[in-house]
Amino acid sequence: MSEVDELVVSFIANVNVNDEKSNEIAVKLTDLIQNKKIKLLQIILTLKERFISDDEKERIKALKCLSSILCNVEPQLLLKNDITVLINFYMSKITDLPLMKEVLMGLDALMTMKYITIDQTVTVLSFLEKNYISKDFLAAVRNYPFSILKNIYERWKMILNEDDENNKNYKNFIILFIKTYIVIASGEKDPRNLLISFQLNKIITINFKLESIQFSQALFDILFSYFPITFKPPKDDPYKISNLDLKLALRSAISASDIFAEDAFSNLIDKLGATSPAIKNDTLLTLLECINKFGGKACIEFWLQMWNALKFEIIHSGDGSEATYLDPIAQNDNSNNSSAPVSNIQSNYQLSLDVLRALADQLVLLDETAFNKYVNHILEELKPNFEFTKDLRQSCSIMAAIGSANLIAFNKVIDLTLPLFLENTTEISKLKLMLLNLSFFLDSYIKITKHLSDNEIKLNEFIKLNHLNDSKDEILMILGMALTGNSKIEVTVRTLSVIQFTKMVKMEGYLTKEEISLIIQYITETILTDNNKNIYCACLEGLKVISQTHESLVYDVSLKELLNLLPNKFNDFILYHKEDEIIQIEVILKVILDFTTSRHILIKESIVTLTQKLVEIYATGDNEAVDYCFLLLSTIYSLFENNYPMLDDITIGDIKSQTESSIFTILNDKKKENSILLDGQNLSLLSNVLYFLNVKYKRENHELELTKYTKIFVDDHKILEAPNVLVVPYVKILSAIDKVCDFPRASDIMEKIASLIHNSQTNGMSNLQKIGYMELVTVMTNKWFNDEQETMIIEKYVNWEDQSTMNLEMIAWIGKGLIMKNSSHSNIILSHFLSLLKDEKIGLVVSKLFELFVMDISSLTKHKGITWTNNVKLLYKQKFFNDVFQSLVTSYNEPGLSLDIKCNYLTALSLILKHTPNKLVEQFMNDLLPMLLQALEMPNSEVRISALDTLKDTTEKFGLLITENIDTLLPILLKLVIPGSKYNNVSVRLMSLQLIGLLANSVPLNYLKPYKEQVINGLLLTLSDKKRIVRKQCIDTRQLYFELGQVPFE
Repeated sequence: MSEVDELVVSFIANVNVNDEKSNEIAVKLTDLIQNKKIKLLQIILTLKERFISDDEKERIKALKCLSSILCNVEPQLLLKNDITVLINFYMSKITDLPLMKEVLMGLDALMTMKYITIDQTVTVLSFLEKNYISKDFLAAVRNYPFSILKNIYERWKMILNEDDENNKNYKNFIILFIKTYIVIASGEKDPRNLLISFQLNKIITINFKLESIQFSQALFDILFSYFPITFKPPKDDPYKISNLDLKLALRSAISASDIFAEDAFSNLIDKLGATSPAIKNDTLLTLLECINKFGGKACIEFWLQMWNALKFEIIHSGDGSEATYLDPIAQNDNSNNSSAPVSNIQSNYQLSLDVLRALADQLVLLDETAFNKYVNHILEELKPNFEFTKDLRQSCSIMAAIGSANLIAFNKVIDLTLPLFLENTTEISKLKLMLLNLSFFLDSYIKITKHLSDNEIKLNEFIKLNHLNDSKDEILMILGMALTGNSKIEVTVRTLSVIQFTKMVKMEGYLTKEEISLIIQYITETILTDNNKNIYCACLEGLKVISQTHESLVYDVSLKELLNLLPNKFNDFILYHKEDEIIQIEVILKVILDFTTSRHILIKESIVTLTQKLVEIYATGDNEAVDYCFLLLSTIYSLFENNYPMLDDITIGDIKSQTESSIFTILNDKKKENSILLDGQNLSLLSNVLYFLNVKYKRENHELELTKYTKIFVDDHKILEAPNVLVVPYVKILSAIDKVCDFPRASDIMEKIASLIHNSQTNGMSNLQKIGYMELVTVMTNKWFNDEQETMIIEKYVNWEDQSTMNLEMIAWIGKGLIMKNSSHSNIILSHFLSLLKDEKIGLVVSKLFELFVMDISSLTKHKGITWTNNVKLLYKQKFFNDVFQSLVTSYNEPGLSLDIKCNYLTALSLILKHTPNKLVEQFMNDLLPMLLQALEMPNSEVRISALDTLKDTTEKFGLLITENIDTLLPILLKLVIPGSKYNNVSVRLMSLQLIGLLANSVPLNYLKPYKEQVINGLLLTLSDKKRIVRKQCIDTRQLYFELGQVPFE
């Protein structure tokens, strides 16, 4: 048997058994042909007997072999005569219907051949048009005729699309092509075939427009019979075709050519009457695309019908309530997205307006007279609404939508509409309506300028020639009077005026620099003097939006003013413009903090100026300076923390150069009444500010900075010779320094810290100082000691014989540094601490130290994009919890333990849980729940709070486990809500009530109902709790149990 025979036999054997293998064999046979080792005729002769076999399956497999080879051959391989022979061969098989798939497959391959002729292609088209009946075949077979048409177009499109005399010679061919398409596309239902069908329809109507006209009705009917298309893809759909894919393809085909204009517009207008919002949405999107594609000439006949169909939708289905128009964020987003592409999820209200806008645009482009007729007709119908202020908002939105088409439309609408409602009035109701409706026309301006943003000439023309310029002074005067001339109780009017002011600033080229400055001044004055929440939000959003495009103006007009208002003394009155307006320092700082978000210049200048003010306040030395310094430092710290990701090393370097010397002026001042060094909160905040100043500072300078700061604090201030609060800023700075910096003094500093800590009782170390030195131990251990040095640290400084609290704390802080970098040496410290929990003398002290191991320290956390500051591993808590949990549970369950020792284990576990993400805890819940229930009864409020917090977070996820223990849990919780016990503090009582309420929604009714009366009666005492927040929660929780098992009213 020859190689060809073997391959053919192997192919036949694998058909429908291993299609992948059969395809590989077909490729091998094709390669033999292309490499001229065999001829295609040899394969045909090998298959000859199978072609005429009585066995249908044999015939199918043989023809599939030939067709598969043709699918793989290069287009230039087959010559004209070869193609003729093959086409005739396939044509001889068309009456053998079971072979139709393989016949079409082979013909499809032949349509791609380089040397195929028009006449040969006509043969295939004629067969499909006259003899092919699509309904007789499955979707997989029906796919080939579509593919044949697509390949025919791709093969001949260069010639068929030529606009010359030669193209007329192909007119009959094009007509045959269209007729064939109509035959094979009619009645198609398969999604994959429909996608190709819609694409072919579009190709025909765009490329063969003249020939398509006589078939326009049939071509359109094929498309519109599917509208609106609904398709739910089957599970595991191999083609991944979505409903949206089909919608978009159908929409694109319907709107492809204006030969469909009459049919499309009349049918779509009828569909607008559909009650289904989804159908109406699809119809509006398709109508919009048709208008934009067909042009103004096609729209002249149908605009009136469209208007009559749409006006009811707009007038009676206005989007959004008044609250929407009073929401500055929603209004800002709306104008930002105004030029976004049409989306399938747009509201029908907005789409209806878009249709009117598109009509205006196309009519203006066609004939201004036609547009005038269109806009005048609509305005005449709407005029009564302006007179009687009925449906005024919708009427203005319609006119504004038309005006947003282009300059001509905008000017026409402004000239006709603005005089109908824009007037300076003191009537609040009229003023409110006017401000609401003015917004639509300002939005129109913004839409046009965004649309023209890529065409500078057209944009400048619009800015210069738009007729809204004529009303600018009047609008500014009306808005200014609405904001400043009305009582503060007129919140709506004042809010609307701020929103419209903000919108005007966003109108490109509309306002001068001076006018924008005036608006910024208005908004700044309002945000400072009006304490209404809505007004504050509107002003805040206004300043944020304006700073996006006019940051330097906002800085000069608003931020400088705010910073200059800060008094030199805490109790000084701040009078702003009006003598009766007294402003609080807190208000100014809150405004600065809120509106400077993410703006480089504003953040930088705020930090620099507030730091200068801090130094001034500190210098006064008043008793009130502590509180004032706290407010300033809190603001500076928050400015850093909220915006740190977007501050680069250049900005940080600039801030550092302008502020660091001022900060050290305070730190170097040794006067006894130092209002910052003597206040723990102020010093902590200032130290964290120094941390932020150094984290992103140029890394190449970190080693110099490390040397500089060590000299200042260790050598000059001698913080390692006697307890000194300056250890707090030093440790925060060290936390920020690059961990790869060489630090030769690390071992010496570690030794001095240990010595100082052990001598602290004689030195009188304060709690703030102690925390500073202990944190310094952690930072040094985590950053500047390698594995070998870690062994030395443990040998030298971990002394288990000294069981003083101070020594145990220092060992715990050393352990924290090692645990955070997942050091193997941490296990030595951890295992010893676990064993000390059994110690009756120090077990309780040790149990509280376990919190240190997982407690977060802000300066030892990872910032996004900053990896160089420490060796803290992202998953260290997970590893620690996995290492510790089982040991705690096992030790806790040992027989013969006293209650005090058990309490040690529960305390340690509860304090660990307090700082451990709940996701890490979930897998241990079966072992953990019994311990949590016992923790609720421990004489320690922190242990109780931690247990309650864990139970609250896991009740919904572990409903079955909680249900099984409901008889134990509920009685304990009812004890915890009773005031009086020193361990049932406010947090314990509140969280217990919240958990009892959570049980009502998580535990099945048949398990919980027996406890209904017990809970209702058990909460009676708590109704008279001293704390209002507890009483309120008690009422809410009892109500849940009163309603337990009741059927809610409809």
